[in-house]
Amino acid sequence: MAETNQPISKEQDALILDGLQTFRELPDWMMAARDPDRLCAAFSESIPEFRSGQLILHECDSSNVRHKGENWKGFYELKVSKSGESSVTEIHLDGVLSAPGVNSDRPLLVENALGSEDWHAYIPALNLELWTKKPEAVLSSLDMLIDPEQSREYLVSRIRASSPAYQDLQIQTTHPKIVRYKPGSRCTIVYNLDYPPNTEDHHRWPELVVAKTYRKEKGQSAYESMRAFWDTALSSSKLVKIAEPLAYDAEMKVMIQGPIRQEKTLKEMTVSAVKAGTVEAYDELTEAMRKTARGLAELHNSGTKLTTHYGWADDEEQTRESIQELSESVPQLAAAGIPLLERLNTLEASSKPDQLVPSHGTFRPAQVLMYSGEIGFIDFDSSCMAEPAKDLGLFLCAFLRAGMATVKFDDIEVASEPIDDATRLARFERLIEVSERFLEEYERHTGPVNRQRVALFEALELFILILHAWTKIKVRELNDIMFVLENFLPAHKILNPK
Repeated sequence: MAETNQPISKEQDALILDGLQTFRELPDWMMAARDPDRLCAAFSESIPEFRSGQLILHECDSSNVRHKGENWKGFYELKVSKSGESSVTEIHLDGVLSAPGVNSDRPLLVENALGSEDWHAYIPALNLELWTKKPEAVLSSLDMLIDPEQSREYLVSRIRASSPAYQDLQIQTTHPKIVRYKPGSRCTIVYNLDYPPNTEDHHRWPELVVAKTYRKEKGQSAYESMRAFWDTALSSSKLVKIAEPLAYDAEMKVMIQGPIRQEKTLKEMTVSAVKAGTVEAYDELTEAMRKTARGLAELHNSGTKLTTHYGWADDEEQTRESIQELSESVPQLAAAGIPLLERLNTLEASSKPDQLVPSHGTFRPAQVLMYSGEIGFIDFDSSCMAEPAKDLGLFLCAFLRAGMATVKFDDIEVASEPIDDATRLARFERLIEVSERFLEEYERHTGPVNRQRVALFEALELFILILHAWTKIKVRELNDIMFVLENFLPAHKILNPK
């Protein structure tokens, strides 16, 4: 029986890998909607102001593209000038991309003057419908949070009311600085604080605080999770720093927390180490990964009680839904992706999960801050009770993704020199070795974990990255992620096609 099943299994594995090739290249109509040159060409031919020469189109760019329902929605930015003038202005558009055939009978349509509030167009060559972008909604709390005097009063009031240790807090001046801003959605502001002179207690007050705004209720969950972690020994840990939660304003949806110092993230360090390629750089990276493993083990061992539970079935369901939604526009994706998902499910069902532990939930190298030899963890918005493999698999997936990048991603520049497959494979194997050192260090502080389940979560997260490259039309990044997945699956015996 074993001899009979072995070739069948290998044949099935080979078919699964062959099916994944469907994901390797985005359709031409999708790439056209993200290609600056093709966008400029289509706009120049279709929009009257450009055809007539009234306006000169210099650049086109697209951003924030997301698959929603049966379409892709995103933003388009045009840089234009009037004929004979040197000054360049920007025109911002909302766009909806549809698959060929959805609007096959619609002709070219351009309504009203480009740049006016009611401008509207449909460009058949791109399957793209466009409107003038409406102004972003302004967060109701933003003006108050960036005003030095109003923010001073607000911070004193909220922190005193929510943190007993700071009931006597006095702030003389705040120096607000916006460090991250997504209009209408989220904003992160860092405040350097000045205290009144001759204040005896200022040495125990924070040197700076951070305010984060939220559009929905996620801030409440983040605050409650951070408070639960802070109320354990993690607040005084020598292995990992976490920010002290100071207050949450449910009405304004603003969370206030203490600082985590940062020189760089582990994600940035990974990219730099790979670029350097030296033994010293990899040794430094390995040591940073070991420190991260010790910190994660301490978090998992903290005994924190969280109300949200998360497991394999949650990730699997979201992945299946994503495949099904994409297949409405690209039907062949379902047949190409579901077999891998079923294989992962079969292996998952045959393995026993470890005991649930308090988990970060979205743990990646970008959430690991490094400062003067110390590490800190941030972004506890999705904290939950989960098996250790959840955090471990996602973290190692993101680590491989960062280390194997050959093109710019997430605003991080990487080496631009061409790289052959042999060099890429050697880099992959080297990063796998670093991953192994990470897991070994983690297990020294927690005991053994189910390594098969770690690999399964990692494989599922890699496949999710492939799907994200489709839902967000990440043309240049797709090749990097496919290379990692195709080598990861055989290396961890998830597929054995040979």
